[in-house]
Amino acid sequence: MRGRHIAVGLSLLMLAAGCGGVTSGTAVPDPVVAKMPRLTPDKIPDVMLTVDEMNKLVAAKTLAQKFENTVPTVPNFTYSKPECAPMFYTGDSETYGDKWNGYRLRSLQEPGDDYQHAIYQTVTTFKNFLQAEAMVTQYTDTLAKCRDKDVTSTSQDGKATKSTLRVNQVPHTTDASATSVDWTLTPKDSSTWVCSFTMRTQGNVLIEISSCAYADSRTSAVIADRIATKIRQI
Repeated sequence: MRGRHIAVGLSLLMLAAGCGGVTSGTAVPDPVVAKMPRLTPDKIPDVMLTVDEMNKLVAAKTLAQKFENTVPTVPNFTYSKPECAPMFYTGDSETYGDKWNGYRLRSLQEPGDDYQHAIYQTVTTFKNFLQAEAMVTQYTDTLAKCRDKDVTSTSQDGKATKSTLRVNQVPHTTDASATSVDWTLTPKDSSTWVCSFTMRTQGNVLIEISSCAYADSRTSAVIADRIATKIRQI
């Protein structure tokens, strides 16, 4: 039994490293894994979308970067269903943990309080693709618990208006090959403000997008797929 545990552990290690087998004592790279793009932390800014690119994708004109984070953060909100926090807060430090080795989040919206879009693009690198895909699995499990539920978020500092939104699972229709999970948050009242979320992988990279606007445009998947394309071209 001990030998079986060692063999299984070795197989997983080889898969994570991109090894498909052993020939004459030499590890042979798995051709599928070997072809996966691998992004280093210093290249993260190169694959994030520029303000001009984002304006075109979401049909905006005056988006500007509001802030940038280089580490995941703790939500400044409380939620009526705490287990659903990852569905609302992009880059949740409790969910991301400490397995990542590179992280960057950029927030974009129009200037002033009367903005029409609010977008968060997050790119995170891991040691290997297995860790990135495990994050998608984790969020998929969370969505399974939270879908079709109404969740009220309350700002801890009182600066944001309390809101109740419904969590909806949606398909990822823009790239059938993507390892992804997608959902939307829709208001219970008559507001047309809708947020679409996408979390997908590309090699050892996790892409998380939140895109909110006064229309159910569901642009998060398009943004995530465009970043994935950039990663493949590095």
